[in-house]
Amino acid sequence: MNKIKKHRSISGICDEINLIIDNQYNNAEFKHLSTEFRYAIQAETEYSDILVLCDTVIKVGKIKNRKLRYLEKEFWKFITEIPFRILIHEGDMLEDEEIKSNTDYSNPKKKILSRLIGLSKEILEVTDIKTKSNEFRRTSALKLIAEMVNYYNISDVKNIFLNSIKSKNKSEQQIALEGLESYYQVTENEIDEDLIKVLNEIFKQTNDRIVASICLQIQINAGIVDEFDAILQLDDWKEDHWN
Repeated sequence: MNKIKKHRSISGICDEINLIIDNQYNNAEFKHLSTEFRYAIQAETEYSDILVLCDTVIKVGKIKNRKLRYLEKEFWKFITEIPFRILIHEGDMLEDEEIKSNTDYSNPKKKILSRLIGLSKEILEVTDIKTKSNEFRRTSALKLIAEMVNYYNISDVKNIFLNSIKSKNKSEQQIALEGLESYYQVTENEIDEDLIKVLNEIFKQTNDRIVASICLQIQINAGIVDEFDAILQLDDWKEDHWN
């Protein structure tokens, strides 16, 4: 009789990756780890798994190992889906509930989200190294925060976005602007003059219509301009940048 294969948990997979990192097994077989991870994330996610996963993500980001880059992408894809999964499947958390980073909440799901915010901040605080891997990492971390702001009240979230809106990494800049767009859609806080100036500068300089549109939408959400005025400004922008 064939035995049913028992798949590893997220923690088990991270333990193996940590062994690879610590011992530098350059010829290790990585394919099965990716498959195992896809199975592992089908199960209910425990805080202990997320704690180990976050630590592993930080370790993977600090080493040069191309074979681990594919797994890193798998990790971030899963991580950015967690807030929505919790919102849909867990009835014990409220929308717009305040969440601070790395806080030991009694609610295990809230504690998971808190740790993920902490992970994102940790990634974004790293010096902006000009590598594709680090650009992907920073964009993924910011995407997680930008996604969460649609559902929860994230402490100091505005400053997180402000720190990235001038990034030379275009993906990071766009995600930061999208985060601000969501922030001013759900908050009643007034937009300050300095931010308006920055948005107008980005609007004038960018050749990306999506970025230009988001700069205007942020100001619409904040009550600075109305939709008709924004349409006129976008028409002028097209003449300057597309002709």
